Amino acid sequence: MHNNLIYLTDGRGKVDASLLSGTTWDQLVVGNRDSTRRQLVKCAWCWDEDRVTHWMRTYSLANGTRVVAHQPGEAADHPYRALESEEHKAYCDRVERVGVTEGFKARREARAGDGLTRSDVLLVGFRQVSYEMQHSPFKPGYGATERTRRTLAAQRDAVAWHTDSSLIADRARVAMLRSNQARRPQIENPRYAIRILGGYRKVVTWDCSAREGHRCPRRRFAGCGEVHVRTEPSGVTLDDFIRQAPAGLILPVQPLDRLGFWTTIREFQIWMEHANRLDRPPDRRAAPGRHAQHEAEGHSRRTAAEDHAPAGPQHAGSAPAPVQVPDELVTLQRAVLQEHAQLAGLDGSAHTVQWKRWRTAAEAFQAAVTKYATRTGMSRHEVEQAAKRAARHPGPSR
Repeated sequence: MHNNLIYLTDGRGKVDASLLSGTTWDQLVVGNRDSTRRQLVKCAWCWDEDRVTHWMRTYSLANGTRVVAHQPGEAADHPYRALESEEHKAYCDRVERVGVTEGFKARREARAGDGLTRSDVLLVGFRQVSYEMQHSPFKPGYGATERTRRTLAAQRDAVAWHTDSSLIADRARVAMLRSNQARRPQIENPRYAIRILGGYRKVVTWDCSAREGHRCPRRRFAGCGEVHVRTEPSGVTLDDFIRQAPAGLILPVQPLDRLGFWTTIREFQIWMEHANRLDRPPDRRAAPGRHAQHEAEGHSRRTAAEDHAPAGPQHAGSAPAPVQVPDELVTLQRAVLQEHAQLAGLDGSAHTVQWKRWRTAAEAFQAAVTKYATRTGMSRHEVEQAAKRAARHPGPSR
């Protein structure tokens, strides 16, 4: 249902109309029959965000659907939004406090220009990170995937979903951070560490050979000679995540995928360099009635007998041409790397001054990337990654 958050002037305060019992809802419909004269049900959206009073109509459709609506021509409907719990408010307070202390701009219940896309806390630094805390199961039609897609379309760089429920994290269908469960006094205590237990990972690469001791994803007994990549669980606290994500030091990988994750900027770059050739075992199907004989970590004798020489590119002609970026973007990214390198060993006021210089350089680079991608119609992500690769690995023409 839309417009589910309402204020009841009979003393019940702010409630979620979708959670009222059937009897209570029927009584509310009868009592609010002449809504503008009765003045019993007030729109909580309009009051909380704009301090405007709109008296709402309440009725039920033939199929039993509850409707809370504005007066005709008064205002547009609002999307469903869960009622904020005390723990939810405490988490948002903590995120806002940590972000502001770190030097970012933080806005609560920030809404985009479309009037529908909102964030529990919008953190604005080197990147715009929309923080969303989820305590209750997602409402049909307003799930994490739909809301993440709308938020990214509203020109925000990332959506940081956070929950303390493993059930919600498993069903979210997007990259989601899961932390240990904490009560309100613990959340409000700045010394209490809220640890991220899931959704934050490190990227590991290895050269595939028999010596390394890893199982070859291509099922070659002695290794295939290629470089493989995988992820492993890693740890971070919620406070450190908030300090780093808006600065671009922690980035999401596959944010619209339930198996997505967050990782450091260095490991994000490693992942992206290998993303175009992620390891997938070949489709080997045994003949009916026969089973492959496996040995040594599940590799078959047939696979072990194959040629283990490093395989070169098999479809070089079909590989996409590398993205070309102007020297201006490469120069700006090199400046970012130089400013960041000078942070090493600094502390106190010297670190703060250098950190601001680095963030200014990073913001200039991101603005230039956006401008170039918009002008050329290219993918912003591809332009950014191409500029970063060129800055780290300059070719003969640079």
